[in-house]
Amino acid sequence: MDVSSEKSELRKLIRAKRRMLTEEERAASARLIALNLLELEPVRSAACVLAYMPMKYELDILPAVDELKARGIKAAFPLCVEEGGLRLFVPAEENGFKPGAYGILEPDESTAEEVYPEDIDVILLPAVGFDRHGNRLGQGGGYYDRLLKRSSCYKIAVGFDCQLVDRVPTEETDMQVDAVVTPNEAIVLR
Repeated sequence: MDVSSEKSELRKLIRAKRRMLTEEERAASARLIALNLLELEPVRSAACVLAYMPMKYELDILPAVDELKARGIKAAFPLCVEEGGLRLFVPAEENGFKPGAYGILEPDESTAEEVYPEDIDVILLPAVGFDRHGNRLGQGGGYYDRLLKRSSCYKIAVGFDCQLVDRVPTEETDMQVDAVVTPNEAIVLR
């Protein structure tokens, strides 16, 4: 089986596992992720963290974002642009989002402050799956891999425990992360 087919099969398997989680398990996981992230020095010392707005069945990172903002850390969010790129914005207010690409809420660029990869200290990355070696399986569009190539900040993949697998198949374009954080584990690689 080629790498692309392996990735496709693994995505199906993990997505099915995520759909089986109850609302209570999702909420508890979101709270535990917030605690686990704040244990990491790169997160505690960050001035600006890139987060994401969760899609259906993705881990809700917003409780962690609320805690970061309460500690005076800026939270930026991505906005999808043509040709698979991302622009980064710090929303001006809690409701400073509008529906964007793929039905995901994105910052309203008319009221948000644009920031750049060099302004970001930590990226909290959504993932379909990840392994203990820092390999991340994304949605397949390559948006974050292109961003990661332009950024030297600390990169953390976050997700549910069921998303942690033995091995994520990789290609040359796939970028590794520095840490993987689940509700029950923080795997620090760098």
